[in-house]
Amino acid sequence: MIFSIGIFLILITGFLRGLHRGLVIELFNLIGFVAATVVAILFTQPLTDLIDQVVSNQLVNSRIDLLIKWLIFAGLFLLTSKLVRVIRNAIRPITKLPIISQLNGLLGGGINLISHYLLIFILLNFLIILPSQVIHQQYNQSSVSQWIVTQTPILSDKMIQIWDRNGSKVTI
Repeated sequence: MIFSIGIFLILITGFLRGLHRGLVIELFNLIGFVAATVVAILFTQPLTDLIDQVVSNQLVNSRIDLLIKWLIFAGLFLLTSKLVRVIRNAIRPITKLPIISQLNGLLGGGINLISHYLLIFILLNFLIILPSQVIHQQYNQSSVSQWIVTQTPILSDKMIQIWDRNGSKVTI
């Protein structure tokens, strides 16, 4: 019962958020997050190496090296996110036109509903793997959570394949 209520609240909130923000903004947020992560991952090490070369004689501590790496990652992530936000805000006035606004809102609600559904699907698959009796009891009492896990066959099959293939590599 608790799982069902939580699932419905997450789905309703996701739809309303997408409806309010619209498809264009939601897509830019997703693209921005992915782009910021990729840029930060790709360029953190080269920038860290450059800084290490410049100040290599002064820094011997590996903790300082790690701190510099994290600061560079955070800086690159924030800069890329800001750049995408500037582009998103430049496009935002177009999404306020009458017909475009309504369509944009409905599509945004639909996309965000789907993304929240997928998030719930992944979360439920991880939760039912845990050896917690309370979680299993809540899952068994929730017909909604059971339906999500069992009636999403393509994703369920893929999750099983991923766990079978990488199960021995996963450590907690």
